[in-house]
Amino acid sequence: MKNNIKVTLLFILISAFSLFPQSGKPYVILVSLDGFRWDYLNRGLSPNLEFIRDNGASALSLRPTFPSKTFPNHQSIITGMYIENHGIIANTFRDEFKNELYRMGDTSAVRNSRWYLGEAFWETAERNGITTASYFWPGSEMNLEYRRPTYFENYEHNRPYEKRVEGVANWLKLPVDKRPHFITLYFDDTDTQGHRYG
Repeated sequence: MKNNIKVTLLFILISAFSLFPQSGKPYVILVSLDGFRWDYLNRGLSPNLEFIRDNGASALSLRPTFPSKTFPNHQSIITGMYIENHGIIANTFRDEFKNELYRMGDTSAVRNSRWYLGEAFWETAERNGITTASYFWPGSEMNLEYRRPTYFENYEHNRPYEKRVEGVANWLKLPVDKRPHFITLYFDDTDTQGHRYG
């Protein structure tokens, strides 16, 4: 089953550029494999990701923000800002002045836009007439409609990966005038298993 997911994901990434007419606007799919260490590709266990690396662009190294946690780093990726500027300083933290808690497992906190100080890339793109979509990217489901992508999914940890990939594929099948040109896609299993088994 995992191999089917990888093949499907690879198909989406490659076909996004070949199956759909470009009409002047490129398609960008930003995929996060949370917890995927830099050296995992060197183990020979991920041939589809190796293919993407070898036939596309890749970085020799990246430096995470501190702390190297899921939500702060994903906000830094999507805003281009350091954590002290975009507001998400940890997966869990307290605003001592308002006595409010932000915790990544708390749906109401995660959707509360007051925590997100930086402008996400999808906000900038939308303001410039580019349709965007997000499948589970941290921060994409906030409660202010004008700060969300046109299309987004509320996070469900147990949603099968096949459904996530299918959702992105369906967005790419929309009529050209409704199709998103910037899509984020988040996978958590590598991180989940890393915490579970080390």
